Amino acid sequence: MVKSTFVPTEALLFFNRADAATIDAFAAQIIPSEEGSPGAREAGVVYYIDRALAGFMRDLQPLYRRGLEAISDLAVSVFGKEFSMLYDFEQRSLVAGLDARSQSQPEDFAGQFYRVVREHTVQGFFGDPAYGGNRDVVGWKLVGFPGAQWGYSREQMQPGVDARSIPILTIGDLYSRIGANRT
Repeated sequence: MVKSTFVPTEALLFFNRADAATIDAFAAQIIPSEEGSPGAREAGVVYYIDRALAGFMRDLQPLYRRGLEAISDLAVSVFGKEFSMLYDFEQRSLVAGLDARSQSQPEDFAGQFYRVVREHTVQGFFGDPAYGGNRDVVGWKLVGFPGAQWGYSREQMQPGVDARSIPILTIGDLYSRIGANRT
């Protein structure tokens, strides 16, 4: 199936729509969606990366510009169209090739860019939603992480406790509790 055109659900701070579509599709190949298991796309990883590049990772903007160009050039040279418009199997093939290049040719720029995007995809999937990714705490639910907590009870600290029984809290939840308790 051809990827649909990316439609932003939030304002983009660094990426234009085409760049966001490429990163969204690229991240979706790194952490794909499966039946009953949301992936990078559902977690909003593209928004985490976008916000990070507009803020604390702004020094990586030139790397992303060059990397997006390299991914575009590769997709067009191999398949004749932009990465975000490729079929899933074509995207998967290119990403697998970049993964292999990143391991066998550490000096290869496209392979290096793949490693950077992979790292940022993981950060966006498992980080606190306050940073733009991990929508609906899908990453935390996947691994049974209870999120930001003020602390844990003695019972919760015992070996073998199922952390999925602890209500998931985000940084936003903790801040709202502070504000709600002020008089």
